[in-house]
Amino acid sequence: MTGEEKDIEISISEIYDRLRPAPVPKKEHKTEEFEEISDDVNENRIRRACTGVSGDIDYKRFLIFKMHPIAAALKAFKNKSVIYTDTPLMKNAILERISEENEKARIDKPRGGFASDISAQKIILPVPKIICAAEHPKAEEFAKKYNVSKSMAGFMILKDEIRGSIVVIGKDDPALLGVCRMAERGILPYLVLGFPAGINTQPTSKKYLVETPDNLPAIIMEQTKGGIESAATCFVELLKIYEEGV
Repeated sequence: MTGEEKDIEISISEIYDRLRPAPVPKKEHKTEEFEEISDDVNENRIRRACTGVSGDIDYKRFLIFKMHPIAAALKAFKNKSVIYTDTPLMKNAILERISEENEKARIDKPRGGFASDISAQKIILPVPKIICAAEHPKAEEFAKKYNVSKSMAGFMILKDEIRGSIVVIGKDDPALLGVCRMAERGILPYLVLGFPAGINTQPTSKKYLVETPDNLPAIIMEQTKGGIESAATCFVELLKIYEEGV
């Protein structure tokens, strides 16, 4: 067996450890900061939005909210955090969704007639900085060397930069697994949206996000459901909640 073949067979954990000159200790997570502004009403709002775009009522049952993700998202938006996506399609879906919401806000007439009516508010959503992990210039080379997806390779290369970010994964389940492994080693985003859909390893990666690490806020669509459009809808609804409250 050649040295190159041996590299390909190493585990995800070993790949990560090779990239890090020294381990980063986990920091104690201050859950009380999130508990103060956790909002069940907003969670139901996200369920309705995802159900509307998918036409699937199972979103009401299988959409999981872990470790006060609404509050984590609000904190991330307040700090103007960078958004990291797994694929170019995921990035474009978010941008298109924001554009659609803004176009609707510009042309829709206020409904309800009361200042307190949220539907009467016309809010133009800002476009956050969005980086696609798969588009990293070294992602393809890294993916071939270690036999992983380009998205996962990109996240591994960007490892330290995803601290305090929002990670949106709508398709690539290996990338979701990689982000979870990094979070176990102290690389914690503010929030992860885990929406890869499929019947193969996708449910396994989402279950991993639900179970570990326990100090990582996340919104996860369980089982085989999910996808890019649902992930984009979830993200933009979070952005709307923040902008309406500013």
